[in-house]
Order: sequence, then C-alpha cells, then structure tokens
Amino acid sequence: MKRVVIVTALLCWGAQPLAAPAPVVEAAPSSARSGDINSRVDRLERQMQARNQSQLQLQQTLDQMQREIGELRGQSENQAYQIQQMLERQRQLYQDLAKLQSAPQAAAPAATAPSSTPAVSSLSEADAYTQALNLATKERRFDDAIPAFRRFIEQYPDSSYTPNAYYWLGQLLYNQGQLAEAGTMFATVADKYPKSSKRSDSLLKQGLIADRQGDKATAQRFFKQVISEYSGSSAANMAQKHLN
Repeated sequence: MKRVVIVTALLCWGAQPLAAPAPVVEAAPSSARSGDINSRVDRLERQMQARNQSQLQLQQTLDQMQREIGELRGQSENQAYQIQQMLERQRQLYQDLAKLQSAPQAAAPAATAPSSTPAVSSLSEADAYTQALNLATKERRFDDAIPAFRRFIEQYPDSSYTPNAYYWLGQLLYNQGQLAEAGTMFATVADKYPKSSKRSDSLLKQGLIADRQGDKATAQRFFKQVISEYSGSSAANMAQKHLN
C-alpha cells in the first residue's frame, strides 16, 4: 500500500513541471497581436494627420480663391458702374440736344466782332444753354463750362433749361471733387423742380456724395428714395446696386 502512495506522489510531482510552461506559450501570440494593433493605430493616426493637413491646405486654397473672386467681382462691378454712368450721361446729353433742337430759334443777331465765348446777354436763352452744354460735353472745357452754367442760371432763373443747368453744374463740380457745392446743386434740382427729368439722377448723386463723405445712413436714405419713387429706372437700378 505504501508503494502505491509513493508512486502516485512521484507521478503528481513529476507532472507539475510539464504543466507550468503552458501560460508562457499562450502569452507570446497575445503580445504579438498587441504590437500589431498598436502599429495599425499609429499608422491610422498618421493617415488622419496627413488627411487633416491636406484638408487644411485645400480650405486655405479655397479661401484664397474666394478672396480673389471677390476682388474680381468688385472690379467688374466697378467697371460696369462706370460704363453705366457713361451711358447715362450720353442719354442725358441726347435728351438735352433733342430738347434744344425742338426749341424755336431766335433771329440771328447782327454781325459783331468774333468771340470765342460770347457773353450770355448777347445770346438767346436756348443758345446760352447750348453754349454751356457744348463747353462741358463736346469741347470738354470744364473750367469754362462751370461759369457758363452759373451765368445761365443767373440770367435765366425761370427758364425750362434751368433745372438741367443746375444738374450739369452739379455734375461738373462733382467730377472736380467739390462735393459740398455739387450736393447743393443736385438738392436744388430734387427739391425745387419735382417734375424735372433730372430729379431721379440728382437724388442718386446726393446719395453718392453722402456715401463718399462717409455718411452711410444718409446715402441709403437717398438710394431707397430713388428706388421707391423711380422704380425700374436706370437711376433706381444703380441705387439698388449701391444698397447691395
């Protein structure tokens, strides 16, 4: 009986060294898998960083393109506005010339010594206005046109051409940067001659002057007035562009 017990004990004792290494055998594959996962995570993080960097660069490129497009759009709108202004002045000139051509002509005065700029008092009402208008539009003698319009207004304050004379005088002063006096001329047209064909443009010019002087609230008030009272006109269209 003792021999059986001893043999059994020896077998159990001998089996223990064989079973002990089992956990060590399982640990090696687990460590390898953990290292592989960490490697994959690192690789994914690098890919995400590279993708984020690419997206950032792309966004910066898009922002730059949008700024350039905005600048080009601004230049295009400015050029379109200048062209519109030229067309508007041309239209006004044609209207003035048509009105002059339809007006009755005074009898030709007696021959006198030639003069490059006749005095207003020696000219008929229509001729005096034509002279001032030609100085401004055809001969482009702006420094001579300004006093010519002033003389006409003084000589013929009740003329049917007087509203136009105020307008053209305001336009000449505006072009020379004399904004305050130009605004007074345009205000005279808008306030004193409500039926004048130049009233809508005079209101618009008052808005432009206020805008150039930094008075945005007054500028918007004039632009809205033009749009409200002269909807669909070229002046209203230009006023709308400035409101936008």
